[in-house]
Amino acid sequence: MFPFKTRVAAFGVAAAAALSLAACGDSGGVGGATAASQSPVDSAAPVTLKYWTWFPAEASLKKVIDAYQKAHPNVTIQLTEHEAADYQKQLPLALNGGEALDIVGVQVSAMTNTVNTQLRPVSEWEQYLPKDWRNQLEAKPLEQAQKISKDGVLYDIPMGSIGSAAMYYNPAILAKAGVEVPQTVADLAAAAKKIKASDASIQPVVFAGDAWWQEEMLFTIAGQTHPTLSDDILKGGGAWNDPAMVDALAAYKELFTSGAVDKATLSLMSPRPTEVFTSGKAAFYLDGSWQNSLLSKTYREANKINLADVGAMGLPVIRSGGTQAMRAFAEGGLAIPKSSKNVAAAADFISYMTIGDGVALWAPDLVLSPSKKGFAPGADVLSSDAAQKGFATIAGLINNAGSNRDSNQDFLNNVEGNAILDVLNGKKTPQEAADEMQKQWTSGRYPH
Repeated sequence: MFPFKTRVAAFGVAAAAALSLAACGDSGGVGGATAASQSPVDSAAPVTLKYWTWFPAEASLKKVIDAYQKAHPNVTIQLTEHEAADYQKQLPLALNGGEALDIVGVQVSAMTNTVNTQLRPVSEWEQYLPKDWRNQLEAKPLEQAQKISKDGVLYDIPMGSIGSAAMYYNPAILAKAGVEVPQTVADLAAAAKKIKASDASIQPVVFAGDAWWQEEMLFTIAGQTHPTLSDDILKGGGAWNDPAMVDALAAYKELFTSGAVDKATLSLMSPRPTEVFTSGKAAFYLDGSWQNSLLSKTYREANKINLADVGAMGLPVIRSGGTQAMRAFAEGGLAIPKSSKNVAAAADFISYMTIGDGVALWAPDLVLSPSKKGFAPGADVLSSDAAQKGFATIAGLINNAGSNRDSNQDFLNNVEGNAILDVLNGKKTPQEAADEMQKQWTSGRYPH
C-alpha cells in the first residue's frame, strides 16, 4: 500500500560498548529508569515494533536500534524512513488508512494537528516511562509540543529543537586578526575592521540576503530587548508597527551602519554564505542551529570542510541593556499511534530515544539540540573548547527562547521580507516599513 523500503534491524548487532558514548550524566539505565527497576519489555514476550520516521538519518538510527536490541533481545524494530517532505503526506494516509504502526516521528509544528486524532495522548502511556520523565526534559520544547496541539493535549515527546539566528565563527581567523569573540555590535564592528586589516580577502560577516532569512534576523534582534515580540505579533494580536518592532528594524539596520556588516552581504543568496564560510573566507557566519554540525571535526572531515575549528555564539547584542536571544521550536517528536498493540514496548523505546542512552547515539549529527536536560556531546564529537562552549551556548538560547520560531509564510514571502530589505537598503524608514507591514497584515489577504 505504501511503497517504501522497510529496513528491519537485526537482533543484537551493536556492541554494548556503544552505550558508553553518553556524554552527560548517567540516566540510570535504558529509558532513564532507576537501576533497581526493570524495563517494561525485559520480561515480555517477543515483540516487533513498526517505526516510521523521517529523522534522524538512517545511519544514526541504526546505531540506536542496534544498541537497544542488544539490551532487549526480545524486541525487533522495523524501521521505515521517508524523505521529509513526503513523510508529511504519507504518515496521515497510513494512520487514517489503518496501518498498524507502533512508533512514529512527528514534525511537531507541521504535523501535530494533522495526525493527533490518530495518536495516543502521552498521558495514556506515561505509566511506562520513568516517574520523573518530565524533569529529565527541558521545559521549553515539552511546553511547545503540547501547546501546538489545538486541543492542548501532549501527543509526542520532543527529541530536540532548532533555533535561529546563531553566529558561527572561525577561531583561526579571529586569532590571526587579534580579536576576541564579540559580545556587542560595537565589538563586532571593531572586529570587522581588524579582520579586514589583517586579510583583505576575508569577509568579516556573511549571512543570506534571501527574504525568508530577514525575518530570522529581525526577530532575533527584537528578542534581545523584547523576547516575546514574535509571538505577540504572529499569534497574540500585536501590531507590526508596535514601537518595539520599529526599534528592532532600526537596530537591524545598525548592523550595517555601524560597520559590523558590509551591505554587500545582502547580495549573497543561499547557499552562498555557507560556501564562503566553509571555504575559510569568512570570519563570522549567521544561520540557524541546524548548522551546529559545523562544530564537529568529524563532520567537517567527512564533508571535506577544511576548517581546523568552529565556534558558535548568539548574535551580538545591539541595544544597550539587551541580552543574546533566539527564537526556537521543538522540531522532532516521537508518538504512539492508536493502532499500536505494543504500547509498553513502544513507550520504552521512546524513553530510550528522548531521555535515555539512545540520545548520545543519534545526537552527534547535531541537527537538533536534544531535549534531554543537560545533554552535551562528548569530546569525540566536539573536540575543541570553542565547539563545546558554542554548543552549550546555542542549547541554552534554544531552551530559554522567548518566542517560538514561527512564520506566516505567505506574508513573509510577499510583504515582510521585502519590507525589511527596504529598510536595510535605505528605501524606507523603519516606521514606514512597519506601517506598511501592519497595513498588509490587516488587509485580509493574509489570514492569521
